[in-house]
Parts: sequence; structure tokens; C-alpha cells
Amino acid sequence: MNNRKQQVIQGTYDFTLMGIIFLLILTGWFMIFASEFNPDKFTSIFQLQKNYGRQLLFIGLSFLIVVVIQFMESRIIQNLSFYYLGFIIILLVAVLFTKPINGSTSWFDLGWFRFQPSEFGKTATAMALAFLLSIPDIKMTQNSGRLQALGLISIPILLVLLQNDTGSTLVYLSFFLVLFRAGFPSVFFVIVLLGIILSVAALLVDSIWIILLSLLMIATLILLRNNKKLEKYFLIFFTTTLILWFFSQGAWVFIWIYVFFILFLVLSIYEIVYKNWQLVITLSVLLIFMITYVGSVNYLVHNALQPHQQERIWVWLRPEKCDPLGSMYNLEQSKYAIGSGGILGKGFLEGERTKLDYIPEQTTDFIFCTVGEEWGFLGNSLVILLFASFLLRVIYIAERQRTHFAKYYAYGVASIFLFHIFVNIGMTMGLLPVIGIPLPFISYGGSSMLSFSIMVGILIKLDSERNSAYRS
Repeated sequence: MNNRKQQVIQGTYDFTLMGIIFLLILTGWFMIFASEFNPDKFTSIFQLQKNYGRQLLFIGLSFLIVVVIQFMESRIIQNLSFYYLGFIIILLVAVLFTKPINGSTSWFDLGWFRFQPSEFGKTATAMALAFLLSIPDIKMTQNSGRLQALGLISIPILLVLLQNDTGSTLVYLSFFLVLFRAGFPSVFFVIVLLGIILSVAALLVDSIWIILLSLLMIATLILLRNNKKLEKYFLIFFTTTLILWFFSQGAWVFIWIYVFFILFLVLSIYEIVYKNWQLVITLSVLLIFMITYVGSVNYLVHNALQPHQQERIWVWLRPEKCDPLGSMYNLEQSKYAIGSGGILGKGFLEGERTKLDYIPEQTTDFIFCTVGEEWGFLGNSLVILLFASFLLRVIYIAERQRTHFAKYYAYGVASIFLFHIFVNIGMTMGLLPVIGIPLPFISYGGSSMLSFSIMVGILIKLDSERNSAYRS
């Protein structure tokens, strides 16, 4: 009978990451407290009738869960990945049959606490995707591996989309950054970027004909640049094109479309005659696809989206079309609060916009403007610096892992946090549309605090065992 002995050499905990997380949580609680503080009604920081009291409870509960996670072996965490995702999927289906809250069926109302499965689904998806990518036979260089990875991500995306929760749905798209790190073809991301650019362009202009003219101009310039005999006229033609594009308005658009279509046709025939038909076919197919895509975006936005979803897009891209006292109100108040803080801020508990409740959802979606008003530009910069340090530390941790599961899970965590941070801060300043997602560890919310804590708790545990050695 063979006796097997197992020796485990434990790694050390990353106290740098833990310190950054502690500072973020502390900052978040102080901002929640500042948003709700009323000296006439204040009795204790543990008031469960107030968000700052409940947030303390959620912080304490999160701490206990993270401690429990540290007593689990990383192999057990890895093996539970798909079971955890399966459990969350069951909850995502069940929540569809609950009573809508603010137009979304995203929460189980437990009385004093609303449980949101989609928040925990982010961790479950990160774990399951990392497990899938750690399987030796699953490679992003093969179509079978790509389809399995895309299928895994698509399941929670579709279920959350059915809940009418656009913000959480978009967060799950951040997992494509993990696929990119795992070797997914970069051309896919170029196509996605092009799609985003075309979508924004389609919504920025009132007429689709201007988009058509722009695409024809670009295609004509490409053919001209490719023609060795006409290449010397490229700079002149390019400058003329920019001037025409700038002044193309009203009925002139159709004239220039006709002119550039003829030019494109003539240059295409020339290229075909000289056996460069591949370029012509490629450009023609791209033109048809892009024009169809732009038309589809316009149709979907104007006909498929609900009015409040359209307003969020117009507030971002076309504020001149919005009512300053209606759909623009939240954003205008947020920007005013951030700007009114100046360099050093008005001081803790001295924010006028914060005290007088000018900004709806101030403890959740718009918590960043509270930082700006009370701590000013310096405070906002420090918070952003903390988040940047957190992301860089997580990426550093990801790169030093010895297992594919731990590495890809760490990149999943970085992707989720990056999306949340970038979008939340961007929307409070009007740089991105308001889609309603929390700022990690800063915004009030039991589900978000618990889910982000579980997420980083697992990362801390995996990293602590990175140097584990097993021998018989």
C-alpha cells in the first residue's frame, strides 16, 4: 500500500491589493454617509433605515464571506465554477417572473434587501469562462473553442437582456477582453470597434445620406491611393474631400453622392481592368454592409427602443434635442455638482447639491458627483488614481499566475471593474450614456457590494496559492 504525502507551500497574500480595496470601501461609505447625513435626524451610523447604516451591514457581511473563501482550496473553487454558473442561471430565469421594479425584472424583493442575481452572475461567468479557457483542448485559434466561449458568455447576456437591464447586459460584454487575452483573433475586435464608430456616427447626424456620402468618399480615396498613376493627386483630392464633406448640407448632399458614386465607379472599372478586382469587391461589399448596418441602427433606435432608452442616447449624443428640466436634469445637476467643487471641494458634509437632494440616485449611480462636490478635482483624481492602481495591480496579479484558470479569472475581474469604472465615471460627466451601473465599492448596494467582494475574495485566494507545490 502506497502512502501518499502532500506538502503545500502557501504563497503570501497581496496586501497591496487588499489595502487599495479597503481605501475604496472606506471612501464609498463616507460618500454614502455624506449623501444622506441630516444633523437634525442623525442618531447613529448604524441606522438601518439609512443607506449608510445598511451599507455598513453589507460591508461586514462581505468581509465574513471573503474570510470564508480563504479557507477553501483553489481547486475546489475551480471545480465549482460551472455549478455556480448553473445556479445563477436558474436564478436569472426565476427573476424574470418577479414583479418589475423601475421597469426591470432584475430583483428578488426580500423586504429590507433586494437581491440582484445578475450582479453575482458576473463572478460566476468569470469563473466558468476561466475554467473553459483552462481546458487544454479549448483554443481560441480554433472555431470550436471560440463558439464554446461565445456560447458561454451569451447565456447570461440573453437572460439579463430579457430583464430589461441594459446596463448589466453591457457589462457582460467586457468578457470579450478576456477572450482577446486568450488569443481570440484581433480582427473580431476591429470589426466591433468599427461597428461602434458607425453606430455613433449614425446617431450623430440627422440624415443617413451624409453617412452614405462619407463612406463613398472614403472608398474613393482608398481606390485613388491604390492607383500608382493617380497617387500624386491624392493629397489634393483628400483636402477637397474634407472641404466638401464639411460643407455638404441639404440638397447638396445628393449632388455630391452622385459625383462620388461616379468617381468610385470609374476607379473601380479601372482597377478591374488592371486585374485588381479583389480590392473593388472588398470595398463594394463593405460599402453595402456598412450602409445596411447604419440604416438598421437608425431603425432600431427610433422604433425598437423604449422612450426612456432613446432619451439616454440623445442625452449623450444629442443634448440639444433634450429637455433641460426633463431627461437632461440628472446629468446637468451631476456636472454642476462636480464642477462646483473646484480644486479642493466644499468640504466633507458641505455639498449643497448633496444636502438638498438635487441629484436622484446620488448614493448609487451618481455617487461620483458627491466626491467632486465635497472633495473637488483633487478628490476625484485620488479616487480615479485608486481605481487605476487597483486595475494595474489585478493585471500584475494575473500575469504572475501559474495556472490558466487563475490568470483568466483575474483578467475577467479586471475587465468587469474596468467597464464599471469607465462607464460610471464617464456617464456622471456626460461623456457616456447613463445606463445605471454602480461604481465598485463606492456606490450603495447590497448585491453590488457582496458580488464585488466575492469576486476579489476569490482572486485573493487564488493568488495566495500561486506558489503552491504538491508532491507525493
